[in-house]
Amino acid sequence: MKMQNNTTTKTINQNNMTIEKWLSNVEYDTDGGTYIWNKEQDGSIEMVATIRGWGAIQNLFETNEEAEQFQDAVGQFIAQAIREKIERDFKHK
Repeated sequence: MKMQNNTTTKTINQNNMTIEKWLSNVEYDTDGGTYIWNKEQDGSIEMVATIRGWGAIQNLFETNEEAEQFQDAVGQFIAQAIREKIERDFKHK
């Protein structure tokens, strides 16, 4: 689905799913995964995204540990950016 201009479309489909609902509580999996999850109010989780690029990232560092730390930092950065955008675009209107 193509988003128009730089505005956020609140209602995406007939099921009344919204970007705010889908991404309201995203977190990066710091337990060895490379996934960004949204935690639902009922405690369930839904995978939103995966952090890729290991093939390139592992070659940027001397050790796998450094590469893993960097990949985790990228995942945490992206999850935080999503949360901040949700807060900015939906919570204060």
